[in-house]
Amino acid sequence: MGWYKTGTIAISGATVTGTGTNWTDNKQGIGPGQALLIPAAGTVKMYEILRVDSATTLTLTSDAGTVSAGQAYAIMSFYSDSVPDFARRLAAQLSYYQTQMDGWQQIMTGTGSINITAPDGTSVTISSFKKLTDDMNNKADLDGGAVAIVQGGTGATTKEVARTNLGLGSSAVKDTGTAQGNVMVVGTDMGTPVGEKYKFFQIGSEIEVSTTSMDTINGAGLYNKLIPSSSANNSPIVSTNYWYVLNVGRSNMGAFTQFALPYATQTHPGRMFFRGFNTNAFSPWAEFYTTMNTTKASDGTLKAASPVARIVTSQEVCQRADIAEDGFVWCGSGTANAEAEGINISRLDVGVYVLTGSAGLASEGWQLLPPMDPGGMGELGVVEAEQTESGGLTIRLFKRKYMLSDDGEIVKTKGEPIDVPENSWIDVRLDMPEDSIWNRKQREATEGVDLLEGSGS
Repeated sequence: MGWYKTGTIAISGATVTGTGTNWTDNKQGIGPGQALLIPAAGTVKMYEILRVDSATTLTLTSDAGTVSAGQAYAIMSFYSDSVPDFARRLAAQLSYYQTQMDGWQQIMTGTGSINITAPDGTSVTISSFKKLTDDMNNKADLDGGAVAIVQGGTGATTKEVARTNLGLGSSAVKDTGTAQGNVMVVGTDMGTPVGEKYKFFQIGSEIEVSTTSMDTINGAGLYNKLIPSSSANNSPIVSTNYWYVLNVGRSNMGAFTQFALPYATQTHPGRMFFRGFNTNAFSPWAEFYTTMNTTKASDGTLKAASPVARIVTSQEVCQRADIAEDGFVWCGSGTANAEAEGINISRLDVGVYVLTGSAGLASEGWQLLPPMDPGGMGELGVVEAEQTESGGLTIRLFKRKYMLSDDGEIVKTKGEPIDVPENSWIDVRLDMPEDSIWNRKQREATEGVDLLEGSGS
């Protein structure tokens, strides 16, 4: 004998309502004539089932009164060894399987949507294969034969539109490599002599010094170790080992711009040049002015510079914070840039300063600039310099004095000695000895690069 106890019940007269029950599942063997047992106050009441109305509704043969929801129950479904009950269970199982087979037959060969009952009693609606095919064809027709991206397609019927819909750019159809039109890839490491040495993202390559001049390069790219320019156009290139040349121009290279860029260890560091090529001729080289080859005078104007010192009364008196900027460092009563490293500045008296460690004033270009008014009002004094017997420089500063000449002209001349105003400085452009700190560093760096180049590393 089997018992069915799933869920709970409530009773109103002869009607039994179940919660969480599945009385129509024939595999459970529940049917008319079976007993419904209800425990109540230490006793068990038993009623006969008249019929099974639904998975959650039974009708009894007699009035059972009122029983609140949540009541436990048991239905005596069959005798395990009973031939009639076995037959009934077998028929129920066969009926269930037949229902499932009929449903799947409709899914495979029928039209529209099919309702079938899952093993747990849940009703499921499934589109037939024909309906799925028709839906896809209809969707494709509406979209011009394309399957939408949300349905696993590209939303297009051509590869060009498909790439656009998928957000792919033109590089999606390009190969990688060094040929024209290819997508660039990262080249070999700098310093690793594999194939074309010093290749940068496949742009340009190392050109042998012994065979190629800067004047003969006409392809876009980044090149190094070229023979210096032989054209009579003020060539700035003085070394074959320390320059990169960048060519930028039209696709047919009928005209292009050439940039010359130095290593940091070049004899003239920071100097960069460019020139153009058109109508079979180069233009003269033009030099870029940068913080490496200019200095800012005390009034803020730029001057071509190399090496440069700035003189003040003292570090304590000076009120200009920018005097020690742009690579300038303190060296006594003033500052010096990197190329003037090693000099010393001292104040001897009012308006008298001594600079030691240089090779004198610059042999070309400007040499001395008097203190300038940062507000743009002009010179704040008259400055002069002389070489001392010991090799140093004596710089003197005087007030400006104006006199009327015999010809009736106003002439500027020297007045009383004065110290450098606290809001300004004196600019001095120098030559440096061969054994200066800067020159030694440049030679050592150059020798180091030559050794590296010679080793092939």
